[in-house]
Amino acid sequence: MLLSNHQQANYSTVQVSANASVSTSFELICMLHERLIQELESVKYAIEQKDMELKAKSSQKCIDILVGLDASLDLSSGEELIQNIHALHEHGIATVFEASKEMQPELIDPLIKVVTDLKEGWEGAMEWLHEAQS
Repeated sequence: MLLSNHQQANYSTVQVSANASVSTSFELICMLHERLIQELESVKYAIEQKDMELKAKSSQKCIDILVGLDASLDLSSGEELIQNIHALHEHGIATVFEASKEMQPELIDPLIKVVTDLKEGWEGAMEWLHEAQS
C-alpha cells in the first residue's frame, strides 16, 4: 500500500476539514479532484518556471490528495472499477513524482486529462443520484 503513517494522518486531517464543508461523499470526491487538477497545474507551472519550492509543495499536495482518494476506495470489494481507479491513483502518484524529479512538465498534461475525466464521471454519478432521489 502507498500510505505511510504520516500520509494517513494527513489524509485524516484533510478529510475531517473537508467533511465539514460538504454534505456528501460525492461532493467531497469532486472537490478533491478539482483541487488535484489545480495542484497539477501548479506543479506544471513550477517546473516550467524552475520554482523548486512551489514544485515541491504542489507535488506533495498532489500526492497527498491522490493518497487520500485512494484510501477512500474499498479495495477488498474486488470490483474491477475500484481496482482500475486504484491503478489510476498509483499511476498518478508515480507520474507526479517522475515529472517533478525529471523536470518534465509535459508528463502532467495526460494526468490532468485523466483526473478531469474521472472528476466528470463522479459529477455525473452525483447528478444521477440526486435525480434518483427526487
